[in-house]
Amino acid sequence: MTSTKNTKRERVFDRVRPAVITGVGLCLANWGMDFLMDRLGTNVSKTIANDVAIGALGALAVYFFLSAGRERHDFESAKERIILIRELNRRIREALGAVATSALSEERMARLQGIDEATDRIDDILTGLVSDARSKDTRQAVRSSKNA
Repeated sequence: MTSTKNTKRERVFDRVRPAVITGVGLCLANWGMDFLMDRLGTNVSKTIANDVAIGALGALAVYFFLSAGRERHDFESAKERIILIRELNRRIREALGAVATSALSEERMARLQGIDEATDRIDDILTGLVSDARSKDTRQAVRSSKNA
C-alpha cells in the first residue's frame, strides 16, 4: 500500500466534498429560514454574510470531523500492521530456529529434513497471512458497502 499524490488527493476530496455539500446546505437552509421569517413579517438579517458564515462553519466542522475519523482509521490500521509484523517475525524466527537446530545435526538427511520442515512452516505462515489479509479485505468491503 504505497501512498501516491493521486491517493492523497482522493482522500482530501473524500473529506472536502461532504464538507462543501454540508456548507452549501446550511447556507441555503439559513437563507430559506430568513426568507420564510421575512414572509411571516418577522424582522431578520438582510445580509447574505450571515448565511455564508453559518455554511462555512458547518463545512469546517464536517471537514474536521471526517479528518479526525480518517486519522483514527490510519492509526488503527498502523497498529494492526505492527501487531501482524510482530507475530510474523516471531513465527518465522521459530521456523528459522528449526533450521539452526537441524544444521547442528551430524546426519545429512536429518539436516535436510529439518530444513524442509522449516521451509514448510514458513510457507504455511505466509499462506495463512495472505488468506487472513484477503478475508479481512473482504470483510472491510462488505462493511463499506453496507455503510454506503
